[in-house]
Amino acid sequence: MAQLELAVLTEDVREAAAFEAYWRLDDDGETWAQTVTAIRAEYELSSQQMTRIAQQAGTAYLRNLACKSCECPYSVSSRSDLAQALRLRNWECSSCHEREAAEHAARIQEQKARCRAEVYEQYPVLSGPDLEPADLTLFEAISLHVLFSDPAVEDAGLTSPTDVWPKDRRWAPEQLRFEFERGLLERAPQLIKVHPDSHLNAFALDDEGELSDSFYLGRVSYYLMGEADELTGRHPRLLQALNRTFREGPWPTSWTGQWRDLWDELALADAQNYLTMKLGEHHLEMKQGEGTRTALQDALSTFSLGQVFNFIYRAAKDSAAYYQRGGVNKRQAANSTIGRISASADRARASGWEVKPFGRPWNLPLSAIGETFFSKVMWQPDMMQMPSRDAQVPLHAWPAADADEGPAEVTNPVPGIDEEGTWTDLGRVPGATPWPDVNELLHLEPGTVTAIVSVPTAGRSTMVLNIALHNAAAERLTAFSTCEINSDLIEQKLVSATYGADLRCPADTADLDSLRRRASECSVRVPGWHTPIIGLPLEQVFREAATRVIPPQRGRLALWVVDTIESYSELGEEGVAVSMEVARRIAMEHNLAVLITARALSEGPDEPLELHDVPTPIARGADTIVELHRDGVYWTSLPDAGTATVRALKVRGERCKKSVSLKFEPSYCRFVRTGG
Repeated sequence: MAQLELAVLTEDVREAAAFEAYWRLDDDGETWAQTVTAIRAEYELSSQQMTRIAQQAGTAYLRNLACKSCECPYSVSSRSDLAQALRLRNWECSSCHEREAAEHAARIQEQKARCRAEVYEQYPVLSGPDLEPADLTLFEAISLHVLFSDPAVEDAGLTSPTDVWPKDRRWAPEQLRFEFERGLLERAPQLIKVHPDSHLNAFALDDEGELSDSFYLGRVSYYLMGEADELTGRHPRLLQALNRTFREGPWPTSWTGQWRDLWDELALADAQNYLTMKLGEHHLEMKQGEGTRTALQDALSTFSLGQVFNFIYRAAKDSAAYYQRGGVNKRQAANSTIGRISASADRARASGWEVKPFGRPWNLPLSAIGETFFSKVMWQPDMMQMPSRDAQVPLHAWPAADADEGPAEVTNPVPGIDEEGTWTDLGRVPGATPWPDVNELLHLEPGTVTAIVSVPTAGRSTMVLNIALHNAAAERLTAFSTCEINSDLIEQKLVSATYGADLRCPADTADLDSLRRRASECSVRVPGWHTPIIGLPLEQVFREAATRVIPPQRGRLALWVVDTIESYSELGEEGVAVSMEVARRIAMEHNLAVLITARALSEGPDEPLELHDVPTPIARGADTIVELHRDGVYWTSLPDAGTATVRALKVRGERCKKSVSLKFEPSYCRFVRTGG
């Protein structure tokens, strides 16, 4: 039952009477004594006059509904307002509500101020020594460069939380973002620190609501350690040093052994994202686990990311068709995709198919770390076209040979073997090969084609790989194209030849990583290599070598080694003749030396090759031809045929009979001077 109390404010008797009539209840206390229409008729009032009188001629109070704070009675503005007020159990007047809201805001502000003070105490802003590129790993250098290149850093020297980076340019691939951020903090606590001005929701609270010693990755902002008092003065110097190192080199020696793992990790993340995207376009979804990662890694070990995108695209389309045919649910159809990708990669690898690489789709952009790594650090114009195994670091990444040394004590050093078996003075011998005596036969002059011929298993692949290594170490840009050995074996042979390690033995094989580190530390430059598909035209093989293996921005290619030319020729002498014409044209147009190998058969186990035994197109087209001879090989497969003879058949277009003896060390994948 409503208990109304009226306070009349008007002095007009007629309006006061109408006001009291408007708020008068019947005897039951629940219904109105008169309707509004009857009141208007009795006092001759219009609708507008009645509304004004009800609202302004006085105030009606509901005595049985008071403010829970100050007990002020509820003021009723109209009959409909009274009906709503009777439903209320608790009510607070506007003054008390505003006061409580202000007090609540003050408490929150006080709590935030106390929490912020605790954050400042727990995460003080520190100073430290300025950072140099040599102090960082490659991952740390790229991550810091990306974080502090963000324009938002200019305002206060603080990074933007990785959560708020735009979707079209994430800091790192989404599935790697927390792993990368955690890795950066764990590996480099002396490089960056959490800034106390990070948003308070970035810091975790314990069960009692107090600040804990944890924070949320992706929400915090970081500052860079350094000597400058102002945070905004710390990052420009590091960014300038990193930009100069990325652009001009040389890299810190440790970086040359770290880039491939980062390449593989970023490429794998892109492949996983593309797989998710293509399945989603067909309304399919699968959970990607270790099996998926392993299958994609296997495909990426041979093919470029663009080629793997080709496999994924076709596999996703086939899985969608598999589902549409019926008999399986969406999960089964989606899970069949990874098997299709593996099968396609295996068939293409075994059959030597040329797989068309896809470009990067617009809706799958590179992350900021990926963009910096591939474009700024690795100088790759299109990483979609480049398999990881064929990628090479930029030329300027290597330190200049003898940059800080005085004149060499030995004018013409001769390569030898030190006590540890290391091939000493590699690349410092003047001439085209590591063997001074052989240099009288092989000159490898720009614009010429030189051929090394032998019977199978004589070791010509090892010999030309030794020559390629020598030239690369002598700072001549060298590309090595072969179908005879795979990419992993090439690296092992190069390491084995350089350090005298028999990688066929389990103990040495297990230590391959340490040998790689030694190579990085002493900056032994190696040739760029790739393993093109058998049967690929020689013109296309060169295009790969000159664009992917040795990109133009690294400088002018000086030596191109082709092992063997028959692998890139159609069957018969006509096919070899076409390849020789291509080789000569490339040598002349690009002013580089072309070194090829070719197979030939002698008349018996110990019979040396003669010029008439060499395929006619090679005998006519090569400027210089030398034979690599080892007694008994191919015919009897003698394992002890360690003595090798390099015998000239034609030098600079003229017949020649000179020969040089070398010692073949197959366990170390190298030829050395007799007695050397």
